[in-house]
Amino acid sequence: MLRKRLIASVLVILILLFCAGCSRKGEVLPQNNPQSKIPNQEVEIENGKKEQFVPWEASHWERINDGSITAFAIDPKDSNIIYAAIYPRQEVDQSGKVQVIGNAKTTLWKSEDGGNHWSILISLKNLRYGPPTIDGIYIDPECSRKIWISEHGAGLLFSPDDGITWKKDIQKDEKDIFRMYNNSFNNKDLPVVYMYRIPEVNSDIGALFSSLDSEKTWKRTTLPPLTGVASNVAPNHLAVDRKNPNIVYAFGINGLFKRVEGKGNYEYYPVEDSVNTSYIYIDPQNPNLLYVVSYSYQTYNSFTTFKSSDCGKTWEKMGDFYFNPLYPNLLIKVVTTKKTPPVLKKLYVSLDNGKNWKLTDLDLNENNLYNISMGVKGIIYAETYKGLFKSEDKGLHWFQIPNFKKNYWGSISAHSCFNSRILVDYNNPNIIYWASGLSKSTDGGKTWQEINIQHSKRVHGSAVTIDPHNHNIVYLGVTGINDVEPLSYEEFTTQGIYKSIDGGKTWEKIGLTGYSVSAIAVSPVTGIIYAGTYYDGLFKSKDSGKTWERIPLDGDFHISISSLTTDSKNGIVYIGVFGGGIFKIEDKS
Repeated sequence: MLRKRLIASVLVILILLFCAGCSRKGEVLPQNNPQSKIPNQEVEIENGKKEQFVPWEASHWERINDGSITAFAIDPKDSNIIYAAIYPRQEVDQSGKVQVIGNAKTTLWKSEDGGNHWSILISLKNLRYGPPTIDGIYIDPECSRKIWISEHGAGLLFSPDDGITWKKDIQKDEKDIFRMYNNSFNNKDLPVVYMYRIPEVNSDIGALFSSLDSEKTWKRTTLPPLTGVASNVAPNHLAVDRKNPNIVYAFGINGLFKRVEGKGNYEYYPVEDSVNTSYIYIDPQNPNLLYVVSYSYQTYNSFTTFKSSDCGKTWEKMGDFYFNPLYPNLLIKVVTTKKTPPVLKKLYVSLDNGKNWKLTDLDLNENNLYNISMGVKGIIYAETYKGLFKSEDKGLHWFQIPNFKKNYWGSISAHSCFNSRILVDYNNPNIIYWASGLSKSTDGGKTWQEINIQHSKRVHGSAVTIDPHNHNIVYLGVTGINDVEPLSYEEFTTQGIYKSIDGGKTWEKIGLTGYSVSAIAVSPVTGIIYAGTYYDGLFKSKDSGKTWERIPLDGDFHISISSLTTDSKNGIVYIGVFGGGIFKIEDKS
């Protein structure tokens, strides 16, 4: 009898010791934020009770880690505890190769206060070919002191004590751990479901959408898009705090972002459910009236126009066509008649504001439409895969402008296909700048002279604008395409912004070397030059391009700019971004 009691006592002690090893003292419940008045569904909190889930009315992204995040996890017991795996930063050397900076190592970081403070748990030894990649972090949901990390095919590391000590785990299957890691991102059982919508194929820029009715309908959140967070190759880059599903973490090569309640220190407005902001137009009669044209060249060349009557705060859809308020009766539409290869498309125009449509003779079959630019007196330019076309009768009939750069168009970079790259000098409509072709015409497009800027098949012009104070001063953006392989060092450093003070005869690079310039605007009031880039945000120069400074729009330093427009009457600069929506900043020196 005594022996049985001793055995029972030992078992009780062992159970208590085990439970003590898998628990934490002082766990803190997440703060609920019931400021919104939009009740939805119930969410279970840690004490087992049910509370109504209340979506936040306003929120913004906060960048809580600026490393290249390859894996992320939230402690299932305490959502204030988060883990992030960081891969070392890389740069392009003079040979054009992408190299890790210095002797940096892959590290696993931990925060116990939701990302405010971080500490390193482990640094991994570099392998013969470079730093390893942590592609999975799995936390035991029953005992969250137990942590596994996957080294992308190199095996598993295991910690039984919150990451204090680590050892190789050869018993568990790395594929099983990686599968459970991916499953940890499943949030479909929560009262709100999130999705990152990516506008273009092979893009890593997207916007956050949410659904409150089990994915029946989706609505875009008011958050700005992020770059490098998710792609169709790696969709599991969103983690939701299960204790407070309003909190979302987004991570990728540009850092770790946390959704926080309240407005940020930036002014951003989504344009309904649009995921591209290709053109921004201000009504010439009413500066409070804006138009945005969303364009996707990979989704069958589709146009959609939106309208705002309050300087961009709210938007309504006008229709699936291209619209420019300078020509209010002219609409342009691409109709796809066959979506399976070979895709068949036709270009239509309306000269009476959409009452009647006429088929044009511009052949778009197996031919992507890149860009539409308006000239004067009904002249329209269209950039396509097969070259530059011109219409002199408001788009009904087209003829091709001779292209002296054969086989050039297949190398046009996708991220420079959205802004106007054909620029007509309205003081002299015979002067036309063609950024993509790095060319200029002085006779209305009949003949062209090549702009003397070093370029290659993978480096081309991407944006052009004329100084409103002096039409002999022209600014040109140059970008490169590295979809197949990295640019050479020479190609990489050719990128930037160039200036001509003699009407395009001679050019000088004035800055942003190595940056892929995607949009340029010069303020007619302050004279400030604004330059948007693909992947590196917005810059401005107050001294005609001698020096440049970055304009922080939000926490994402790598936000990609698709269009720029200045409002001289209201003193506003409108910034369209890839992923959709617009930022607004004051145009002041």
